[in-house]
Parts: sequence; structure tokens; C-alpha cells
Amino acid sequence: MIHVDTARFGSIEVDESALFEFPMGMLGFTRQKRFVIVDHSDDSPFKWLQSVDDGGLAFILTDPLFFKPDYHVRVRKGELSVIGPVREADLVVSVIMTVPQNPREMTANLLAPLIFNMANRKGMQLVMTDRRFPVKYRVFDDRRAPVAPPTAESKSISLR
Repeated sequence: MIHVDTARFGSIEVDESALFEFPMGMLGFTRQKRFVIVDHSDDSPFKWLQSVDDGGLAFILTDPLFFKPDYHVRVRKGELSVIGPVREADLVVSVIMTVPQNPREMTANLLAPLIFNMANRKGMQLVMTDRRFPVKYRVFDDRRAPVAPPTAESKSISLR
């Protein structure tokens, strides 16, 4: 067990088998390599990616299919070599959320999703060049219809 003093959750004990290693860190946080996922609440689509190396660093994550059902990342296996070997079935995609004081203005970073390899507990942030995906995608947009929660079969990534 690893003891982590966090800014958001107080003191937590983390089983080493629950850790995710980000060999390259994340944009702007290249020194933080070890993270754990903490549930926001039992009924919430959000989770926290808490740094084990810096207790003050945590990101809000969610499955992008909760609010953008057509979100899909096509990636070459070679681009994921840092978290490889990879099988499509082992990959999970999450996006980092920004939640301002007014939650209706919440945005998601669709341009740089996080890719988790569940088989070996490694992760990375994939910076894409696809202009269809903005850095600040407004989650609550009154012009869009509500979205049904993703199913277990829903996948937002494919390998080429």
C-alpha cells in the first residue's frame, strides 16, 4: 500500500496494483508518472485521476461517449508504443474535463484524450491533430439533444 496525502481527498491508501503508470507523464506534468483513479461518487459519470507523485494534482475524467456519442479515436499501434503492447479490447479512452464555477460551462478536452491500457496499467495522453475535436468542447450545449449513457459494448477507439 502507498500512502498519499491529497488536496481533494485527504490522506488515502492506494494498493500498488491500482496504479496507472504514465511513462511520459501528461502535457505540462511530465514529472508525474503514477496515478490512481478515484470515483467521484457511485452514481457519477466522473472520476478523478489523482497523482500519486503530487497530492495536489488531480484531473476530472469521464468517458467522452457520455456527451458525444460520435467521438471516436483512430490511432496507429505505433503511436501507443509507450503503453504497449496493445490490443484494442484492452484500451479505454477518457477525456479531461474543466469545470468552472458555473457547471453549465463545463468543457472537455477532445483533442488530447487519455488512453489507458488496462492489461498492463499504463496510460498516456494522445495529442491528436484532428481539427474536428476541440480542446474546449462545451458539454452542455442547448442546441444538442441529450445523450444516452454509453453501453458496455461502446468503444471510442480503434487501432489501424
